[in-house]
Amino acid sequence: MKDQFWTISNILSLSRIVLMAPAIYFFLGPSIYHREYAVLFILLAVSTDALDGYFARLLHQESEIGKIIDPLADKIGVGIVVVLLVIFGDIPLWFALLVVVRDLLIFAGGVYVKKKKSIILPSNMPGKFAVSFVALTLTLAMLRYSMFGLVQEFSLWLSCFFLILSFSIYVRRFVSVLSAEEQGASQ
Repeated sequence: MKDQFWTISNILSLSRIVLMAPAIYFFLGPSIYHREYAVLFILLAVSTDALDGYFARLLHQESEIGKIIDPLADKIGVGIVVVLLVIFGDIPLWFALLVVVRDLLIFAGGVYVKKKKSIILPSNMPGKFAVSFVALTLTLAMLRYSMFGLVQEFSLWLSCFFLILSFSIYVRRFVSVLSAEEQGASQ
């Protein structure tokens, strides 16, 4: 199952990217509840994130390509939403840059480690918390409900904390894996 591309789990991961099209359509639409409809599509996409891993393990469909598609789909979806929210002034530019630059660096580092060591570094638990708080922050920003202002602000700062923490763990693991290679080569 390591080489198979068209598995249930990979299709679910790819569906996250496809679901961004109606999310964008509704976000930019003229309907009175356009943002709420967009959030529904994004929440549907988020639900596939939990399901793809579940089915990969349940059906023994864990694959190297799935380990790439899953986080890539997350990064594409988050990137699209972040750009839209910055354009419409719903989140600060510095927060968008933190989210996008961190994701790009982690993805580039992962590709580099895969090329050098033929392994894919797994995500870490603070990264999963970061993704959850980023999703909450972005969802609340999309909805623009003033009653959630304090929750959105708190979620934004928790997102920052976990984004930085998870990135530092990833960098430490990245350096450790690459330095292990150098130590092995010098012996």
